[in-house]
Amino acid sequence: MKYIIIILLLIFAATSATLYFVWPEKSLDTANVAVTVNGHNLGKNHVQAAGVNNGYHSEEYADLLDSAITRELLIQEAQRRNLDKEESFRLSLKTFYEESLIKTLMDREYAKPTKEITDIEVDRYLSYFGKTVIFSRLAVVDNTVQDPEDGTVIQNEVLFDDLADPMKILISSLQPGEHAVQFDTGHEQYAIRLEAVGEANGSITAKPDRERVKQMLEEYKQQQQIDDWLHQLRNNASITIHNG
Repeated sequence: MKYIIIILLLIFAATSATLYFVWPEKSLDTANVAVTVNGHNLGKNHVQAAGVNNGYHSEEYADLLDSAITRELLIQEAQRRNLDKEESFRLSLKTFYEESLIKTLMDREYAKPTKEITDIEVDRYLSYFGKTVIFSRLAVVDNTVQDPEDGTVIQNEVLFDDLADPMKILISSLQPGEHAVQFDTGHEQYAIRLEAVGEANGSITAKPDRERVKQMLEEYKQQQQIDDWLHQLRNNASITIHNG
């Protein structure tokens, strides 16, 4: 029943959007009419919508007016050919609606504030430069970190400076023996456990600027917040995958 309601809502939304574009506009005040094309009035605000403000030179307004006339002629011709009634058009409209809906949702999620980055976090990140780190990747089952059944843990020993930025941020947030759970492809979980930290010999990469580090940490926390939210959505959903 839930899926039927969702499908009906999508059809209603697509139909409403179609009617929005094809339904006759309410009559305009004569003073606000910019041009009439085959009996259809276009308001001045409609013509000026493509501009940044209303301070046009006559040449710029003439270009906008010409563009609006061409656009209106194309719309009318498409409607004359009943293209707006074709299934392909309705499907493209439905896709546009869904993509716009998702974009609006994601924009709002990304706009949500994240925890403020502290000087301690920045200092800890910078302190790992020039050191070697030993870490392991472990499986996560039902939100529980699992050691391999044979007891053999594959460890990676690398120079911290050579790690990718997301891994640097993750490692720098851990103390030896601690782990952090990550999401792979949005819903698959795995854990990174920091085994040890040691001094490294040889050349050392120059440490990044503190402000740059702070920005990286903010972006990382924001993405982690999004990943956690997406994972929670999947956990709370009823999902059935049908094979065949």
